[in-house]
Amino acid sequence: MDVTKYSQLELAKIFGEPKDPRKPYTSLIEKVCTVDTAEANEYNYFWDAILDTDKVYVVTGGSAVTQLNVTPDSPIAMTFVDVASPEYYVKLTDLTSAKERVIARKMQTLNRSMNAYENYQVINCMQASCTATGNTQGLLSGATTFNYKTLVTMMNSLVDYGNKFVLVASAAVNQDIQLWDWTDNKYTSLAVAFKDLNVEVVRVGAAQSIQIDGSTTPVIGATKAYLVATDTEMGKPNLFVRKRISDIDLLGGAIKESGEAPERIVFVSPNPVTVSTSRYLGVGFTGFEEILAAVTNPYGIMEFHRS
Repeated sequence: MDVTKYSQLELAKIFGEPKDPRKPYTSLIEKVCTVDTAEANEYNYFWDAILDTDKVYVVTGGSAVTQLNVTPDSPIAMTFVDVASPEYYVKLTDLTSAKERVIARKMQTLNRSMNAYENYQVINCMQASCTATGNTQGLLSGATTFNYKTLVTMMNSLVDYGNKFVLVASAAVNQDIQLWDWTDNKYTSLAVAFKDLNVEVVRVGAAQSIQIDGSTTPVIGATKAYLVATDTEMGKPNLFVRKRISDIDLLGGAIKESGEAPERIVFVSPNPVTVSTSRYLGVGFTGFEEILAAVTNPYGIMEFHRS
């Protein structure tokens, strides 16, 4: 048996591939966030929106000047969240007799879990922002579902901040949308309706949940949706940043390509793998990344909730 192919460094070369440059972020993050990469060992800041009052004075014969003191705003320091997957391990005796690519399958699980947590962080930030600003919308009077009029009402609340929108919809809200023609008896094309309104729908499936510190949490509330204006004066109203991981060689069992520090890494545990108090000949691997999600313009987001 060629055990070198299960060596720590060799597996790190396979696992530590960089994120796909053609699609480095989830669809949700790409649609509603300005994305960036923070360099390691640097101080990182961002700016949020300031809602000033527009004022003018009509100059009269006296030509008096009205003065208002302006205090410079301060940037907000980025606080990154450290995210790690469980340590997955496979015994060599099981690996060599496996009829499936078990390591490849668990690597997909690792990346899918981290992607789901990134989506959760962005949605959680939008929820907190809408609660703080009061940008929330419930069912309209007499309505039992999310309907066309609800969407237009939400758009009217954001129209001063943007003209292009993304609707992040839970499975229940997405079903309401799919049944619009049936429920409201309009018999009109949904594609045409959304195109006319400049709205793109991003669906978050009902099955998309994630275990966070052992507790299963849905990525989005079952009956919630978020309307996001994506062309505000500040651009997209959400910010998502991954930090490059430095000094990887010192940690061991990780790999970087072309000398560049990666944004998401996979550490490979040395063989034998320690499990509780036992040691096994096997392969173990753990994913890690540092991320930040923040709302930079809370006035460009509105939440819908259906009780």
